[in-house]
Amino acid sequence: MIREDWVEGKLEDLLNYIQPTNYIVDSTAYDDSYKTPVLTAGKTFILGYTDEEENIFSDLPVIIFDDFTTATKYVNFKFKVKSSAMKILVPTSNSVIMKYVYYYMQTIRHNVDTHKRYWISIFSKLNIKIAPLPEQRAIVAKIEELFSELDSGIASLKKSKEQLEVYRQAVLKAAFEGKFTNKQKKGWTEGKLGDLLNYIQPTKYIVDSTAYDDSYRTPVLTAGKTFILGYTDEEENIFSDLPVIIFDDFTTATKYVNFKFKVKSSAMKILLPTSDQVNMKYVYYYMQTIRQNVDTHKRYWISLFSKLNIEIAPLTEQKQIVQEIESRLSVCEHIEATIEEALEKAEALRQSILKKAFEGKLLSNEELEACRRESDWEPAAELLKRIKEDKKGAKSNG
Repeated sequence: MIREDWVEGKLEDLLNYIQPTNYIVDSTAYDDSYKTPVLTAGKTFILGYTDEEENIFSDLPVIIFDDFTTATKYVNFKFKVKSSAMKILVPTSNSVIMKYVYYYMQTIRHNVDTHKRYWISIFSKLNIKIAPLPEQRAIVAKIEELFSELDSGIASLKKSKEQLEVYRQAVLKAAFEGKFTNKQKKGWTEGKLGDLLNYIQPTKYIVDSTAYDDSYRTPVLTAGKTFILGYTDEEENIFSDLPVIIFDDFTTATKYVNFKFKVKSSAMKILLPTSDQVNMKYVYYYMQTIRQNVDTHKRYWISLFSKLNIEIAPLTEQKQIVQEIESRLSVCEHIEATIEEALEKAEALRQSILKKAFEGKLLSNEELEACRRESDWEPAAELLKRIKEDKKGAKSNG
């Protein structure tokens, strides 16, 4: 459904594209003291800053569009780019409000195959709902007002999340200083992680098929953030000698595991206790206190981590320390879950704002009346007609 004074056009009616080849940086020797940002359309956005002074893109504002992932960024400052895997999208007419188009593009959901280029083949031909110019300006202003409030709330939530991590590290530090159980650390000894943990190469437990399904029973694990990649119905070579710690041999990420599993790859070690005097949760929590700079081209368990020191409390005290840690961290985890839920709701609200904006439901009747009193108000059909004429004229002049 579209409002009677709106019209539907194509993205290519409003946007031309420029190949970024001329603006690719020659050197990736970036430095924050340099002036010109080098951009990507992905999450990183600004890869670094260059001191190169030639072939800097300056005809602004534009939208940069990742031609493989369809990620977009609105850019209103001079820049260079890292690669040609994007399109620089520019307006076809002075009557195109680029921020309006950019925000509309944030509502587009499209499954992507990263082996395909998307602007020419698909995105340029997608529909866009076009409002009269004064209404477009008002919609952009309203979106940004609401997003500003939302971003402020998100920043507060993220700060709280950072503070929780500081608290978590403080709890672990205090625990292994004996502050919860034994301040003098009587009976404690010092050893190496390799004294407490043996390792198994996970090759035997690698899943044969990645056709996962939530109805299957056995989780397929990674030591990274995702942790459970999916579930498999494979019934052979399932790891069951529990509990263990899985250790990512390249990133040093760890996970404590007390359920049967398979793994996705051999880029990890499965760590087991060397004796029944080792409480695996005690060792796991101790490993969370270790901070090491990592180079992902190196394997870390044998070369480094197994040789790191660990202070070893008697077994009964290990169990007590784990209880003290978990009683404190359970509160922390509850708060973190609440924060994560709030962050998800914030993102949903962002999408809801955009949805309402381009359904013509974001502005009040009073705001719409004010738009209609603007000197450049005209039905969107007339606006689109003029934009198409501008595009055609520019092409014939070119």
